[in-house]
Amino acid sequence: MKTIFKLAVVTVVALVSGSTFAQDKKSSATTNLNVNLADIYELTVNDPSVNIDMNTVEHFQHGNTSGELANHVQVTATQKYEVKVVASSDLTNNGITIPVNTVEVRVKGNTNLAKGSAPANFTATHNVAALNTTESNAIITTTSGSAKMGYAIEYAIPAEQTAAYTDKAEGTYSTTVTYNLYAL
Repeated sequence: MKTIFKLAVVTVVALVSGSTFAQDKKSSATTNLNVNLADIYELTVNDPSVNIDMNTVEHFQHGNTSGELANHVQVTATQKYEVKVVASSDLTNNGITIPVNTVEVRVKGNTNLAKGSAPANFTATHNVAALNTTESNAIITTTSGSAKMGYAIEYAIPAEQTAAYTDKAEGTYSTTVTYNLYAL
């Protein structure tokens, strides 16, 4: 009888325990998720030095360019922006100068360099500017920000400016070109 009683108690305990686990129990907790967004603006120039050769008859007759420099200027901006360009001085070599406004900066296109896609409403307007020692009008203007956009740039001496390069001593004429990024 004791064995039957023990067996009955074990059966009842097993049934009670089984029904306890079979009940739907739920526990919940919450958290607030905050995304701390800041306006970010960064501009980089990839090529530390750019050359335009003026060393053939064709260059003096037709002008010449640096060639297209892919992703030369790279911009990350969380809001729409514009980019302007300025030269530190005229082109100089041992005290001899050539007007820097004989060189054009041409924006040839843009490429999304971010891992994701560019915003659907992103467009960039590209302009040409003659270099000057005062800041240019915008050479790039956008309708929205972008995670990382690369701009192809070409530096050019147009045919109508080549006369400024005659009667000058042979050598390398230089200036520093600065790009400035502005939020709109």
